[in-house]
Amino acid sequence: MKNILFWLAFAFLVLGIICLRYSYTRGSLENGNPINLPFPGYGLIVADPFHIENGGRFDVRLIVPIADDNTSVGMLTVPPIKSNLKITIYSQNEERAFKNSQYIKEFKHYGDGGFSRINLFKGATIELPRRGDYAIEISNEDYSGVFENCSRTGGMIQLARDEKLETGLLYGLLHALAYVLITISIISLAFIRIIENCKYLN
Repeated sequence: MKNILFWLAFAFLVLGIICLRYSYTRGSLENGNPINLPFPGYGLIVADPFHIENGGRFDVRLIVPIADDNTSVGMLTVPPIKSNLKITIYSQNEERAFKNSQYIKEFKHYGDGGFSRINLFKGATIELPRRGDYAIEISNEDYSGVFENCSRTGGMIQLARDEKLETGLLYGLLHALAYVLITISIISLAFIRIIENCKYLN
């Protein structure tokens, strides 16, 4: 009986650690939103390396503060922003070469930040094939469009996963399950220890 309880406790501990690691790596902010870069001015390039734990679909988003005199305040439909941004993402693993380069001609409005007073725009969706180290380069080749909107208010380019709400909830449930399994394993091991001490005293 003691051996069965011990191996069950050990199995719960291992399973809990696996769930904890999976929920931390897959559900981490760095894995879901690996890139936040300032919007580059005309003729400039911004670049940054990043790492993801698993492949998937990523949206290239533009986050723009809402100025007090911005005509989009109170509008039911915010017009898209014209652009000519060149986005290049490539793998830093030479054995698994990957490169995706495209021009974003337009950022379409898809929401706002409410009290944070920001407008959210989406320009493109890029499929990254696998886990690994990547790098992104963003160059602004147009003086009008996005530049006119961001030159005064500022703006940020974001690379974020295109995932459903259920996926985030799954990571949260796995995180909670991990702690439950680890707690059960610790209590079980402590119970085994108490039984052994009682036998020793007898």
